[in-house]
Amino acid sequence: MFAMDDADKSQLGLVSTMQPVSGRFEGEMTLPHPGRSFLDLRVDVDISTPNSLSMNRISGDFYQIFRSGLPGQPQNISRTFIESWIVDLPVIEWHSSHVVISGEVRYWSGTHAKTTVSVQIEWNVAQQAKLAAVTFTDSDGLQRGYTCRKTADVFRALEMEIDVCQSVSNGLLLPLYHSHGHPDRPADLPERALTIERAYHEAGVAVSIDPSHTVIDDTAAAFQSWTPAELHDAMETHFSRFGGTWPSWAMWGLMAGAFERPTVGGIMFDAAAALGGAGQAPERQGFAVFRKHSWFQDLVEGEPQTQEQAWAARHFLYTWVHEAGHAFNHLHSWDKGRPDSLSWMNYDWRYDQRNGADTFWKRFPFRFDDDELIHIRHGNRASVIMGGDPWSSGSHMDAPNLSMAQLEGSQPVEFIIRSKRYFEFMDSVIIELRLRNLLAEGQIRIDQQLAPEFGAVVIYIQKPDGRVLKYEPVMCALATPELSTLAPLVKDKEGPDRYSREVFISYGANGFYFDQPGDYKIRAIYQGLGDVLIPSNRHTIRIGVPIDNELDRLAQDYFSDAVGLTLYLQGSRSLYLESSFAFLRDLADRRKGTMLAANIGIALAHGAAKPFHRIEQESGQKNKLKQTIAPNPELALDLTDPALATLRQNKDKALNLAYARVVRRRAEYHKACGDNDLAGQELTTLARDLSGRGANPNVVKNYEALASSAFDPKSPSTGRTPRKRRSGR
Repeated sequence: MFAMDDADKSQLGLVSTMQPVSGRFEGEMTLPHPGRSFLDLRVDVDISTPNSLSMNRISGDFYQIFRSGLPGQPQNISRTFIESWIVDLPVIEWHSSHVVISGEVRYWSGTHAKTTVSVQIEWNVAQQAKLAAVTFTDSDGLQRGYTCRKTADVFRALEMEIDVCQSVSNGLLLPLYHSHGHPDRPADLPERALTIERAYHEAGVAVSIDPSHTVIDDTAAAFQSWTPAELHDAMETHFSRFGGTWPSWAMWGLMAGAFERPTVGGIMFDAAAALGGAGQAPERQGFAVFRKHSWFQDLVEGEPQTQEQAWAARHFLYTWVHEAGHAFNHLHSWDKGRPDSLSWMNYDWRYDQRNGADTFWKRFPFRFDDDELIHIRHGNRASVIMGGDPWSSGSHMDAPNLSMAQLEGSQPVEFIIRSKRYFEFMDSVIIELRLRNLLAEGQIRIDQQLAPEFGAVVIYIQKPDGRVLKYEPVMCALATPELSTLAPLVKDKEGPDRYSREVFISYGANGFYFDQPGDYKIRAIYQGLGDVLIPSNRHTIRIGVPIDNELDRLAQDYFSDAVGLTLYLQGSRSLYLESSFAFLRDLADRRKGTMLAANIGIALAHGAAKPFHRIEQESGQKNKLKQTIAPNPELALDLTDPALATLRQNKDKALNLAYARVVRRRAEYHKACGDNDLAGQELTTLARDLSGRGANPNVVKNYEALASSAFDPKSPSTGRTPRKRRSGR
């Protein structure tokens, strides 16, 4: 039988003063061992809140109860979560004084005897009380009973703290959008005022936002935008101060000024190393929205007076709800094979590329799609609660989505993975993703943001034992596309028909992906503009065995979340990662002359060359963003000297991008030291070497032009004393 709304019940004469039964019920075991365990029951068979939907399911969580205390003293009662279950197709029988819901129980994990459940909910019209008698029956006839009282009309509850940076603290802090504020909307869209709380209440979650907002002083003149490393450090500082046990129904949001990449309007940062690290709890606990993004330039307090202001208010709400949705373990819609989903988790511009301009907002009902609602309300507790299972585990798929996608017929775009074929044990796995226009006539528009953080590319890794994993980045960014055009293909000539990007995939939300010697197969899917869905080639690499006992011993310290985050965040100077920075620097010195040392040096140098800001408390408990580490381009040059030598000596064409990357960065370090000549010399040598290694002629010309610019006496200089030249360069 199907779920019923009040109209359905009215036809059966079941509605008078009766309230909906759906919601959250809680109670202790009544048999066979009263009080031994606890049931958190979620009943979802009718409409319990306005503008909500019934998913026609019931689910629950079992807890073990522990009582302790001295005789004659009040008992301390604690609960330990045991497991979650769901009934996917319940049978529902409505009666004049009660409803009976029954079906087969499906446990999310473990091995269980076949189990059925019967839930009888009675209503007391005078007291508006709902009591549920719940009976579980195993295949051997054993029964467990619970008596549960309705405690809420929604299914879960969440506490959210939202802090704000001082530079954006004036004006609208939290989103408020009237659903009819912009003319682009569904004709039947109910009119209501939407906030973060209202949007999630309609999804079945009671969100409570702390009314006090910590203000972070980010007004220092030297601070312009947040880096991923600084956001990670802010998360560490926040949760080390506010603590608590994890997992927990708690989330932290930060309204910041700007991100270092201006296209990014919101970001979820997944891991906190000091409290566990990526792949360990707590995860999925925080996100940031960047108020200075161009999306929000027309945002105003009060009622919007123009369509531009209404658009900004709508997108402000959308960004907050979308980023918080990631913390509930929601992937993007297209990552789940639903690119046409009208959901908070889709991108409006991606939907429009497939379905026509401005169609997303004309159809969007301001809700999550059905599968997402089922996950939020009835998913395995461990994969929904913040600090539980790693991000992306909530899809509950036996095999990663699209990992077996096959292309038939001709394709307009070639998408390939390239890299060296052999990696030393512990060396960073960095691959090249390349798009190429295959059309002899006609240009192709692409989004240059090929890093998995931006959602256009999904990467799958088959480990030596045959398991296929989807690479999940530590951070997930909501951003405007960086569009560019690939020129038509010219036979036997490399040129502007292609675009390449290096991507680091050694470490992500599930930890290290290449931590065992053996053969790995890597495949990627490019999800481009419109209907473009292009699988890559299957790229095979080999991870070598440790070449000596020392390297084998170092592996124990290397394969840690702190080290992985330091590499992922490109040499973060966070105090929480200070020891891992020092460990990696020592490792690079020990293995000098290897690609392992070269890639470590390049990553650490990136962090060393930048200023680092962190939140510190001043007198009066004021939180101030301070520069705690000054940029050190001299150190960056020292760190990359061995890498430059290694990459110059290695003639493997697969390392051209890495060679170009380190020289390009070193040119900036030289300029910061006031030595433009050395910047020009290294760029000139790079262009010559790349030409001899068969690089794209256009790329060679670009580096020749950069070299000429660097030698130009009018090029900007910091005025610092030039760094002393050293032999061998």
